[in-house]
Amino acid sequence: MNEARAGRGEHTAAEPAAEAILSVREVSRITGLSGWTLRYYEKIGLIDPVARDGSSGHRAYTRADLARIESLAHLRAAGLGIEEMRALMAARGHSSETVALKIEMLAGHSEALEAEMRRLAARRRYLDNRVAYWRAVQAGDDVEAGRLEAEGERLGNRLS
Repeated sequence: MNEARAGRGEHTAAEPAAEAILSVREVSRITGLSGWTLRYYEKIGLIDPVARDGSSGHRAYTRADLARIESLAHLRAAGLGIEEMRALMAARGHSSETVALKIEMLAGHSEALEAEMRRLAARRRYLDNRVAYWRAVQAGDDVEAGRLEAEGERLGNRLS
C-alpha cells in the first residue's frame, strides 16, 4: 500500500491478505452495526473504501478499519447524527485545530443531551403525577386527588 493511501486508511484487493482479517458479519458482531449500516457508512464516506477479498470480492476489514468503525458505533450509540459523525471523522489527528473542533462538537452534543434529559425528567414527573392522581381517584381519596390535580396542572404547564 502506498503511503498516501495508507494515511487515508484505504486498501485494495492487491494488498497483503494478512491485513484483511474480518468479514462484514464479524465486524457487525463486534460493533453491533448491521451489515447494511456498514455498507451504507462506506457508501457515504464515513468508512474509507474497504479492501475486497481477491477470490470472493467480499469486504475484508483490517484492524484499522475495525477501530474506526468501533469509534463510529460509539458515536452513534451516544446519539450523534451522520453529519456530526462525518465532521468528527474528517477531523483526523491531534492538531490543535482538530482537537478544538472535536471538543466543541462533543461538548455541544453533551449539552444538547443534558437539555433533553431535563425535558424527559419533566415529562416523567408529569406522568408520575397523573398515575398518582388516578390512584388517588381510584382509592376515593378526594383530598390527595385535589392536591395532585393542582400539582399536575403546574407540571403540565412546564412541559415543552
